Amino acid sequence: MPISEALRAELGQYLIGPKLRALRLRRSMGLTQLGQRTGLSPALLSKIENGKLVPTIPTLLRMARVFDVTLDYFFQNEHRRRIIAVTRQQEREKAGEERLGTGEGFQLLRLDLGPGERKFHAYLAAFPQAGEAGRGHMHQGFEFVHVLAGRLELVIGSDVTVLETGDSIYFDSNLRHGYRSLEDKVCTAFMVLAYPERNLTERRMDNLTALHGARKPAAMVPVTPPVVVPVSEPPLSEKDTPTANGG
Repeated sequence: MPISEALRAELGQYLIGPKLRALRLRRSMGLTQLGQRTGLSPALLSKIENGKLVPTIPTLLRMARVFDVTLDYFFQNEHRRRIIAVTRQQEREKAGEERLGTGEGFQLLRLDLGPGERKFHAYLAAFPQAGEAGRGHMHQGFEFVHVLAGRLELVIGSDVTVLETGDSIYFDSNLRHGYRSLEDKVCTAFMVLAYPERNLTERRMDNLTALHGARKPAAMVPVTPPVVVPVSEPPLSEKDTPTANGG
């Protein structure tokens, strides 16, 4: 059914077409590939991306499933979205400080409680008093650690690195790694975790891993941390491995 120009202009503020193009290009996916996965023609998808056609809800739902986003992703008003998000200490305390129990022998305190998608997550990490090294783990992306107080032993693959107060390290977190405080007091560090967007298959695998292996203390407030994949998990088979084209 035709829509009025006024309604078309109102819908244009949500930038549905540019959002769809950004999702597609982020996956290095062509219009033909997206058409094959949604059952929609490349010509129709091109019109949507260029703002020449307003998609229906079922059409949007097909595309949302491919990119593993919800429908409200397309209806966030970009003109009203906050691009600056400040988290006050009082807000964090009111939220119960959003501490995470990773099951790896340390705790993470999420520093940014703002809404919306993040390209990275920043935490204040607390490593308990000297003891055995935590069980090795790995996750997609990269990790940055800056020691604020104490001495920290970091095992990455077969390499052992000792970080003194004030030292920093950046590494590929796809490598198995674990931490251990080297002093009889808690070692604290600033930690940044950055990881690429994952497709639906990878997220489903991560959810299965979390269901079978994650341990959450009852007093902790659940949030969504980067998923830790135990070393004992079997590797993805070749047919399950996502391709660069999102297939």
